[in-house]
Amino acid sequence: MEEFKFREWLGGGDFRYVGPALPLDQSNDRLMGEFCRRTVSTIWHYHGGCLVGKVVDRHFRVFGIDSLRVVDGSTFSTSPGTNPQATVLMLGRYVGMKIIRERRRLEA
Repeated sequence: MEEFKFREWLGGGDFRYVGPALPLDQSNDRLMGEFCRRTVSTIWHYHGGCLVGKVVDRHFRVFGIDSLRVVDGSTFSTSPGTNPQATVLMLGRYVGMKIIRERRRLEA
């Protein structure tokens, strides 16, 4: 950990943790879960603002607007737990293939 210490910054101090204190018993899953729910957030990978069933239907069609779908991370009800890029790409492919199948069925 020596390589991560700040030697010349902020008056030559060592590690400086800014934020709420970690639970004393970090092996306690319940306490660590509470800590994470209270403190972990994301500003880079927004999701959950366009919930399926409230804003869009299960086919990702926006309620009350014809010919508009929302197919992105905002439709996730829970975080994939990592960078959501792969999950968003798979969702886009899945919905895109559904749209193509729907159109082909209507044309037949």
